[in-house]
Amino acid sequence: MEPKIQKFFLKLPVEKQKLAMLLRDVILSADKKITEDIKWNQLTFVYKGNLAFIYTMSKQPYVNLGFMQALSLSDPKKLFEGTGKSMRHIKVYSEKDIPAKQIKSWMKEAMTVNEGIFAAKTKAAKKTAKAK
Repeated sequence: MEPKIQKFFLKLPVEKQKLAMLLRDVILSADKKITEDIKWNQLTFVYKGNLAFIYTMSKQPYVNLGFMQALSLSDPKKLFEGTGKSMRHIKVYSEKDIPAKQIKSWMKEAMTVNEGIFAAKTKAAKKTAKAK
């Protein structure tokens, strides 16, 4: 684990460190192509763009897992919360609340969504370059 990732965990309240670490493990186990970085002071998971991020609020008893393109992901159990243009999150209060299978599924779906966005941007950039 990179020092900046370790620093992220050490800044969390002790009671949230284990929960955030478990979420990280689930996410990284979804696909070996997923990488991690610190963006916006949050642990962010990346594949051809931002996929998801772990964040907390100091006075809340849970850890949030936010998905950047949540509106493009299936949510059969209606676990997502929020009202953003495309982002949604889940609140995780304890280890038993981690929907590991669903998180892995979302991560794989999000990777596919990002591949499409990346391909579209690449195609547009090539078209613009040709027009010049």
